[in-house]
Amino acid sequence: MRAIFATSIAAAVCAAVASLPAAAHGAATPAPPVPPVPVPQGPSPTGQAPPGTQLSAQDRTFLTQAAQAAQFEVTTGRLAGDRAASTAVRSFGQRMVTDHGKELQQLQSLDQTLGIASSPAPDADQQNLTAIWTTVQGGAFDCSYAPAIYALHAHDVQAFDDVAAHADNPQVRQFAAGQLPVMRQHLQMASKNLHNLNCSAPAPSGVPS
Repeated sequence: MRAIFATSIAAAVCAAVASLPAAAHGAATPAPPVPPVPVPQGPSPTGQAPPGTQLSAQDRTFLTQAAQAAQFEVTTGRLAGDRAASTAVRSFGQRMVTDHGKELQQLQSLDQTLGIASSPAPDADQQNLTAIWTTVQGGAFDCSYAPAIYALHAHDVQAFDDVAAHADNPQVRQFAAGQLPVMRQHLQMASKNLHNLNCSAPAPSGVPS
């Protein structure tokens, strides 16, 4: 899922954060360019787990990456709720905490049903993005977080749609299909957050520097 291009997202965010002081003139500035979203591929017919597991290797990988992504959204959503200058971005972050927290609960239940353990421990790129967003606040946070989160959600909608249609396990397909409506809502919200970004807006009061 996200591992395909999260490294390029992290690099783009680093570059955007580095350029923010020069762009901080008090006027609304355009969002940094969003990296192209790769189209996820269908399942590999040979990607099967050992007999008796009843879960293909690709389905297992999807569940692990979905858990990592959901935990990442919860963690960074809390940062957005605390550090963003934009009311819309703060509200979006709070929505991420709520919705992806519910997704994590569903994944845990599905893991128990399937007899597997999908660790939500973040990967290296998710750790890098989280570290970046703990160093910025206010408009600087908005202008680095909003474009990256939009790109990640655009990718995830495509990926979940692909899994809902092509996963080997019917319960995995059902899980992915059930997540799509709220994920599409998230994508619409993330798209709106790209408008009227002010990279020099002050941080909300009470945020540690």
